[in-house]
Amino acid sequence: MSFLLQFQKRVDCGIMAGEVMKTQLMFDAGCSPALYQLQGKTYDFPDMTTKLCPHCRADHLEKHGFYTRNLITINFEGEIIIRRYCCPECRKTVSLLPSFCHPKRTYGINAIFRLLAEFYIKVRTVCLAVTSFLMATDIECSRQLLLHYRRRVEHNLNNLVMAVTDIYGLKEPPVTEKANKREKVRQLLSSIKSPQDDSLKIFKRTRTTYLTPFPI
Repeated sequence: MSFLLQFQKRVDCGIMAGEVMKTQLMFDAGCSPALYQLQGKTYDFPDMTTKLCPHCRADHLEKHGFYTRNLITINFEGEIIIRRYCCPECRKTVSLLPSFCHPKRTYGINAIFRLLAEFYIKVRTVCLAVTSFLMATDIECSRQLLLHYRRRVEHNLNNLVMAVTDIYGLKEPPVTEKANKREKVRQLLSSIKSPQDDSLKIFKRTRTTYLTPFPI
């Protein structure tokens, strides 16, 4: 098992408790993870120095260097840098997360969506979904992690349904009211045309994403 997979399990299963939760804002990276990694600190990051602090509403933020994080997604596994800002008033930080990342998760958006699709859309068992995911993406995943993701996305179902209904301008929600929770998630995921782009749109509307039921 690779170090990144072990690290990803620790983070995604909540073992690394005690860390201060910092505000993360997502932005459209406009490129692949590999190109983003290659550009490093020369990447043209969004300028947040004239933006209000999301914590205390101070009138500007200051650049506060970078930090690195691990990313495992389809066709990419490695370390990337994240631009960070700091409020001069409350001293809390704001990090800019590229759109191919999922907040608070080592797996990227496309990998997470593909894993969920293997379980929900293709209506497979947990074991078969994990095996199929590995064969299709060459990314390892445990049954426990998929079950953890399942709990997360089902807990966040109502937020996601409302956001997707708004994004696509639907007259009715994309799920059947009387269906069970697994079927509702299947219907919801089936209605999403672009997982990464729609994740960013969901975040801009609700400050939540597929696996984060509470604003970050």
